[in-house]
Amino acid sequence: MARVSIGLPVWNGEAFLTQALDSILAQTFEDFELVIADNASTDSTPEIIADYARRDPRIRAFRHEKNLGAAGNFNFVFHKSTAPYFRWAAYDDMIAPEYLAACVKALDDDDGSAALAFPQTLMIDCNAKPLRVYDAVTRKADASPSARLDGMIGPGDHLKSYLHMCFPVFGLMRRSALEGTSLIANMPRSDHLLLVELCLKGRFIEVPQPLFLRREHDSGSVISAEKAATSGEDLEKLLAAWFDPNKKGRFPATATRLGLGYFRAAARTPVPLGEKLACMRIAGGWLARHWRVIGGECKILLRERMKPA
Repeated sequence: MARVSIGLPVWNGEAFLTQALDSILAQTFEDFELVIADNASTDSTPEIIADYARRDPRIRAFRHEKNLGAAGNFNFVFHKSTAPYFRWAAYDDMIAPEYLAACVKALDDDDGSAALAFPQTLMIDCNAKPLRVYDAVTRKADASPSARLDGMIGPGDHLKSYLHMCFPVFGLMRRSALEGTSLIANMPRSDHLLLVELCLKGRFIEVPQPLFLRREHDSGSVISAEKAATSGEDLEKLLAAWFDPNKKGRFPATATRLGLGYFRAAARTPVPLGEKLACMRIAGGWLARHWRVIGGECKILLRERMKPA
C-alpha cells in the first residue's frame, strides 16, 4: 500500500490537466497512488488521462458515464483511495516537487494530534506565471478544539480565518481525520464545513514554503457561475448545480446548512462536556450573527414551496 493517496476529480479539464499531472508525477516523494475520476467529460480529458495511466503504474483511472457533480466526484476519489495520508488535487492547480515530501514529514514528525498539513500558497495565472504568495495573517489556535473553532468561525476578521480561501482543503490529511466527516457536501462552500469538522479533530500544520500553486483563471467554477448569474439567489442555484446536478434550479440555503452543520459538528465532538459546550457556544454564535441571512434564505425556501407545481 502506498503511504499517500492523491485524488484528482476532473470534468472537461483539457486546458490545464497535463500541467497538474506533470507536477504530481514529478514529486520527490514517490510512494503515492494517484486516483483520477473523469466526470463524463466531453473534451479530450479522457484521452489525456488514458495516456498518463499507460505511462505510470501509480495512476488508477475511472470514468463516470454521467456527471455526478463536483461533490460526488470529489468524494468518489477519496473512497477509491487506500493510503493513510490523502489529499485532493484540482485539475487546474499545480504543486511544487517538494510538496509531498514536506507535508509527509510534517505529519510524520507530529505526535498524531494534527489533522492535516498544508504549505503556503503561490498564486499563479493561466500561464503558470507566479503572481503573489498568499500571505494573509491567519488566526491560529492549536490548544483545544474550541480555540481552533473560534479561529475558524468566531467573531473577528474573516479574512484572517482559514475559511477565507480554504486552501487547507488541498492539504495532506490523515485518513483517520477525514473519515466520519461530511467530506465535500453537495452544497456551495462545503469546503468550509469540512475544514470546521477537521479543526475539531486536530490542529493544522502550516509548512512555511509556497509549495501549493493555485491557478487564477476565468473558467473556474465560481467565476463561471458569477458571470452567468443574474442575482445572488441565481448564483447560489448555479453553484449548487455544479456540486450536484440533481439540485439544478433549487435554492441551496447555504448559510442555513453551514450553520446547522457547524453546530452539529460541535455537538458531536468527542471531548469533555465543558469543551463540548464551548464549541457549541461558538457555533451558536455564528448562527446568531448570521440570522438575517438565514432568515432571508428561509423566506426564499418558503416562496419556492408555495410555487404552484
